[in-house]
Amino acid sequence: MTEQTLVDTPERERIRTSLDESLLVEAAAGTGKTTELVTRIVNVLATGKARVDGMLAVTFTEKAAGELKLRLREGLERARHETSNRAPRDVAARVRNVEHAIAHLEEAQVSTIHGFCADLLREHPVEAGVDPRFEVLAKPQRLFGQAFEAWLQPTLSDPPEGVRRALSRRSAGGFGEPDVKEQPTERLRKAAADLAEWRDFRVDWRRERFERKVVIDQIVAHLIDFAELADRAKNRHGDRLYLDVRPALLLVRAIKKQDELRPTRRDYDAIEASLVELVSNRRFINARKGSGTQYGEDVTRASVIEQHTKIVDVLGNFRRVADADLAALLQGELRVPIEVFATLKREAGRLDFIDLLLEARDLVRDHDDVRADFQRRFTRIFVDEFQDTDPLQAEILLLLSADDPAERDWRKVCPVAGKLFIVGDPKQSIYRFRRADVGIYWQVKTQLRACGVPALSLRTSF
Repeated sequence: MTEQTLVDTPERERIRTSLDESLLVEAAAGTGKTTELVTRIVNVLATGKARVDGMLAVTFTEKAAGELKLRLREGLERARHETSNRAPRDVAARVRNVEHAIAHLEEAQVSTIHGFCADLLREHPVEAGVDPRFEVLAKPQRLFGQAFEAWLQPTLSDPPEGVRRALSRRSAGGFGEPDVKEQPTERLRKAAADLAEWRDFRVDWRRERFERKVVIDQIVAHLIDFAELADRAKNRHGDRLYLDVRPALLLVRAIKKQDELRPTRRDYDAIEASLVELVSNRRFINARKGSGTQYGEDVTRASVIEQHTKIVDVLGNFRRVADADLAALLQGELRVPIEVFATLKREAGRLDFIDLLLEARDLVRDHDDVRADFQRRFTRIFVDEFQDTDPLQAEILLLLSADDPAERDWRKVCPVAGKLFIVGDPKQSIYRFRRADVGIYWQVKTQLRACGVPALSLRTSF
């Protein structure tokens, strides 16, 4: 297929030649988006619109950054050869620009967003408040594990409510995640690690009013009624319905036994855990109906099935509410191991990937002189795989491209004409790669279009 027959030839031509307008390009896999990105960069450099030390090209893996720089060198070499064949009056300036770009290509800022942020912080460690000799903690799991254990051991002697309830959940899966068989402490560690991953969102989660003990007492009463009905099966060995709902009967017996031993004090943490475990039991919630209209003496099968459906619905609602309540509790209680983790990193002179983004965002947003310096330096910004961005990355890149140097709110930014070029494919944003949020992609797209930035689409696949 030749370029003349491509359905998106006008869009490709606009990418390559309309160098004084910012663009957002949606390009699916196989449409040659990296080729178009490289061609635009080469044309920007060849026409003198920018110099290599004034461009920023952001990708999202080290491998992609290395490949982009190699392809950029190939593109510049090709441009030098093609330039030599042009009319003499067009040659001199382009040759100088291309040869300067080739000679100084190693000065080009072509890197991952995390690498770029590290460079910003090393350039302004005082303003950023970081150790100028910091090292990047690429695999923070071990150090976070140390911080978590340092917090967990003394906490177990007198755990707060959320931790206590979480540890009571034996094997019912993660908080709201059925059928994941993990030790309670491991689930708690993972919950803390997830919160650490999103620690830039500091607003407390809303905790709705939840009369836990009252609700549990009501559910136990309903469960006892159901168990008494289900226990009237005439065939206890072969009735599939009875066999599948039997876990509810066993739970009721255990609760009654505990009530007899401690008639004035129920263990609500244990009962909550058992109820969540019951509704996580797929065999119970998907109980087979069995055969025959009569279930037991004076008990129809339809009546048992109807009551089973109701109790499953009640238990499902309880798990959702209890999980939400527990999550809000844990968000506050697990801040302590996250703070211990921060202390260990600070003492070791380390920053993890989230620290790089957070500290660089604060540096760019909160220091007007630093932001203005970076805005002047980086006259062209190219972003690949934008669907894999996260809120912090989007904030940094938009602030650097702002047409108003004084604007600190990235959501109000309009980019300088021609300064910003974004390529992405929202359909590929399915893996949540390092906090990737396709919602940010759509938000930025809407914001840029409101600023008059065109959104182009590459549709021809090779």
